[in-house]
Amino acid sequence: MTDLDALLILNHLRVGPITARRLMDRFGAPSAIFRAGAGELGAAANIASENVQRIRNWDNEVKLDKVWQVIKQENIRLLTYTDADYPALLREIYDHPLLLYVQGTLKAEDATSIGIVGTRMATGYGSAIARKWAAQLASRGFTIISGLARGIDTHAHLGALDAKGRTIAVLGYGFGYIYPRENEQLYHAIAATGAVITEYPYKRYHGKASFPLRNRLIAGLSRALLVVESRDSGGAMITAHFANEYNRTVCAVPGPVNGSASMGTNRLIRDGATLVRNVDDIADEFSFLFPRDAQPRKDAPPAAQPAPLLDVLEQRLYEILIEPLTLDELAQRSDISIDKVTTTMLMLELKGLVRVLPGKIYDRK
Repeated sequence: MTDLDALLILNHLRVGPITARRLMDRFGAPSAIFRAGAGELGAAANIASENVQRIRNWDNEVKLDKVWQVIKQENIRLLTYTDADYPALLREIYDHPLLLYVQGTLKAEDATSIGIVGTRMATGYGSAIARKWAAQLASRGFTIISGLARGIDTHAHLGALDAKGRTIAVLGYGFGYIYPRENEQLYHAIAATGAVITEYPYKRYHGKASFPLRNRLIAGLSRALLVVESRDSGGAMITAHFANEYNRTVCAVPGPVNGSASMGTNRLIRDGATLVRNVDDIADEFSFLFPRDAQPRKDAPPAAQPAPLLDVLEQRLYEILIEPLTLDELAQRSDISIDKVTTTMLMLELKGLVRVLPGKIYDRK
C-alpha cells in the first residue's frame, strides 16, 4: 500500500483531516496507519473503537481497485498536502484536506485570490455587482473563488469568465454530480479554463454537513472574502466565519437596511467587516501583490484584447454560424452531438464571438 492509497482509503472512510494528521504524527506516514494495531490506533488519535475497527478492516468498505479505476476513467487528478502545487493559502489553515480531487489546472498565481459568495436567492442588484466586480477583479489578475451554487456564486464565476480570467469552483460533493443542473455548462467552462476541486470521493455527498465544510475551503483558498448579498444566516455567513477564523480579510457590500438579502452583509459591516463601494476599495488593499508596472491605471482605457484562440470544434461551429441557428440546427449541420455543441457554443459566447438571441438562437457578434 502506498501513502496515496492510504490517503484515498482514509478519505473514503471519512476520517477527517485533524484525526488523520494525529495518526500520521504517531505513525509517521499514511500507509503506516494501516499496519498499526487496534490498541495503537485508539491511543494515538483517541478515536472511537468502531472507527478503529473500520480502519483495521478497511477493505470491507473500500474497493481500492475500483476507486482507482473511476479516478482514471473520469480524468480526476489527485493532489496531496505534500505536493508542490497544493494551494499554498489552503495549506495555511489548520484543517486543510490531506487530499484534493481536481479537474482542470491549479496554478501558483491562484494565491492572488478573492472569494466571492452570497445568497442563492440573489437580487438583480447583487447579481449585477457579483458579475461585474468579479470581471473587474479577474482582469486585474485575481483568481475568483466560489462554490458553483445558484445566485451570487454563479454570477461570480461568470464574471471571471467574461474577463477571460481564472476562477475556481469548490464543490460540496464528489465528482460525478453537477448541482445545480443548470450550471452544467458553467462547470465544464470552469474546468476548461480554471479548476473545479472537491475533498469528497467520486459520487459522495455527506448531507447538509458537506456544504459548511466546503465553505471552509472557499475561505481557505481566498486571500480575502467578498460577501455580496447574504441573509442573516446561511452559507455565506458561515464562509465569513471561517474567513475570520483563518485571519482572512472579510469585505461586504452594503445594501438597503430593510432588504432581507442584505441583512447578513450589513451585520458583517456592523461587526467589523470592510465596507466596499467598488472594486478599487478591494484591489487597493492588495496592491502590494503586484509589481508597480503591472498596476492597472484606474483612468486607463481598456487594453485591446487579442483575437481568442479556437479549438477545432469551436472553429467548425463558428464557420457554420453564417446565419442565426439553434443548437439543434448547429448539431444537425455539423454532425456533432448536442452535448458537445452546447458546451462549445458556451465557450464561443464566453470568448465574445457569439451572442444568444431570444429563443436560444445563436448568432455571430
